[in-house]
Amino acid sequence: MSRLFQRIADDQLSLGVWIKGGPHLVQSLVKAGFDFVRPDMMFSSIDWKELDHILRTCQATGLTCWTRIPSNPWLGGSEQMQVTVDAQRAFSLGVPVVQVSVSSAAQVRALVEVAKDWHRSGQGEYPNSDNSFKSQGKRVVEETLLMPAIESRTAIDEIDEILDTEGLRGVMISCTDFSKELGYPFQYDHPEVWKAIDHITNKARARNLVVAANTGYDFHTPERILGRVQALSDHGVRAVMIQGAEFLLETYSRRLITDIRAEVK
Repeated sequence: MSRLFQRIADDQLSLGVWIKGGPHLVQSLVKAGFDFVRPDMMFSSIDWKELDHILRTCQATGLTCWTRIPSNPWLGGSEQMQVTVDAQRAFSLGVPVVQVSVSSAAQVRALVEVAKDWHRSGQGEYPNSDNSFKSQGKRVVEETLLMPAIESRTAIDEIDEILDTEGLRGVMISCTDFSKELGYPFQYDHPEVWKAIDHITNKARARNLVVAANTGYDFHTPERILGRVQALSDHGVRAVMIQGAEFLLETYSRRLITDIRAEVK
C-alpha cells in the first residue's frame, strides 16, 4: 500500500504537490516527504508517454501518482464524456488516483464506473479465468481512487448529487476556481467560501469520502502555507496539495534571491 493510501486508511493528513513534467523530480519529492505527486496533463505539455515514465518512477519510490487528466468543465459541456476515455486510459496504465475537473453529476456517475474497469494492460495484467477476473476486479476497486474536482459553477450547483453518487470514494475542491465561481476570486478565506467548503466536507465525511483541496496561489511562504494547510485540515480536508513544485521553486527562490541581493553587495 502506497504512502497516500495508508494515510487515507489511517485518517491522517496527506500532502502532495503538482508537477508540470519531469520524472526526475519524483525522487526529490519523495525525499522531501510528500505523500503524492500530481502530474498535470490539463495545463502542461505532459503527454501519455511522459506520464508513464513519471508513474513508473513513483511506483519504484513509493510515492503515489495522482494524475489530473485534461478537461474543460467550464466550456466542455455537462454531458461531454471524453473525460471517461482519458480516465480509463490513465487507470489502465496503473495510475492509482485520477483527478477529473467535472461539470456535472452525470460525468461523475460515468467516471465512477470507469474507475471499476478491469483493463490494466498497461500494468501487464491479463486475467485469464473467471476467478482471476473476479479477484482483479475486487483489487482494482480497492487500489484506485477517482477524484472529481469541483471548480465549475455547474459542479458546485450539483454538488449534493455528486456526493450522493454510489461508489464515489472522494472529491477534490480546487480552491482558486472554486472561490472564483462562487463570486469571490482569490478570497480564499471569505466566509461564503468556507461555508461552501464546510458543506462539502461535512456531507463527504458523513459518507466516508476523502476530501482533498489545494492551498491556492496566495500562499507562498512557509508560514502562510502552514497556516493554510492547518485551516483546511480544521475544516475537514484530509489531502492537501501544496500547489506545484515549480510554483514552490519560483516563490522560494524569489525570497532567497531578494534576501541575498539585500544583504550581499
